[in-house]
Amino acid sequence: MLRYRMLLFKTSRLAAKNKLSNVEEISLAGQFAELMESQDDADRVIEDLIDSDNPQMRRIGLHAIRRGRRFGGRLLMPALLRRLQDVEGWLRHDAVWIVQEAALDGGELRAALRRVAGSVRLPQDAVRARANPGDAMLQAAVRARQVLDVLIAKTAAETNAALAAGGGLAGATDGKPYAQGSVGHIGAVHRQLQKRMAKRKLTSSTRLKFRKVESQYPPNDNRRFLL
Repeated sequence: MLRYRMLLFKTSRLAAKNKLSNVEEISLAGQFAELMESQDDADRVIEDLIDSDNPQMRRIGLHAIRRGRRFGGRLLMPALLRRLQDVEGWLRHDAVWIVQEAALDGGELRAALRRVAGSVRLPQDAVRARANPGDAMLQAAVRARQVLDVLIAKTAAETNAALAAGGGLAGATDGKPYAQGSVGHIGAVHRQLQKRMAKRKLTSSTRLKFRKVESQYPPNDNRRFLL
């Protein structure tokens, strides 16, 4: 505990003077990560660093959590959601990085990732990000889009597996697995409904009976066509 307090005091003093380089930030984050022996230690880092008013302190905290791989606890997810809205682009990027490495998921988290990703498109914006490594907002947006695409693909794969195993509407997929709400699934359901409606109409329709009319004229008499 004493080592942690001394390291926190040193970090806050250097950050207040704006004298921390990127290398020093990484070094301090590594030292904090080494001191995280339990989830309580990680929660303390979240409270003291990730929610700090100083952006350098916040980034050191994010790096420490990622390097210490302490992705549990009740404080991490709310802290990441706050950092995904941070005014600093690199803090958004580092928060997305933690989401990626921790394989976190959730509706609120996906919504936050969509806001960070904005209108970026892959792969063209990924190429643009590699050409502009100093654009923090672009780097954060591209990584958020990549993580979001992975989460969406995971959900689609799980849905397809459930449908292939017999889930979804019975008979609606004709043996072809479709993701819920996809164009293929909607089309399959529509075809199934059409089949049911046609069967119902056929069952309830009036059956017509025809009686053969015998001609009163012989086969070689043309008057039989007058009927």
